[in-house]
Amino acid sequence: MKSKLSPHVLIYSFPITAISSILNRATGLGCTAMYVGGGTSILFDIQLKKYYDSLNRVSKMTLHYCTLFPPVYHTYGGLRHLFWDANPKWLTNTRVAKSSYILLGTSIFTTIIIEKQLYNLTL
Repeated sequence: MKSKLSPHVLIYSFPITAISSILNRATGLGCTAMYVGGGTSILFDIQLKKYYDSLNRVSKMTLHYCTLFPPVYHTYGGLRHLFWDANPKWLTNTRVAKSSYILLGTSIFTTIIIEKQLYNLTL
């Protein structure tokens, strides 16, 4: 199947700042989907715990990471934007790129720490 994207998009390497921005929007959508899905499951009395309990260990860990990362990343990204709003002098290309790496690394680290604590609670 032929791609409908412009040819230059496939060879272009996105800078970390673009990846960070796209990921912030995607995690916002992920958070919304989780909140709407959770609310809908309550509305229709769908017992999610029953499905969760039937998962194996690897599936549970994957689910943990997939549900923990979006709110962690999106929250840290929001805090970064609040900082920039209060300190616009920090909005330089170099500092934004550096903060994007820090944001991604901190989010991954925090997600791992939270998942380890969560998994210990579910044993």
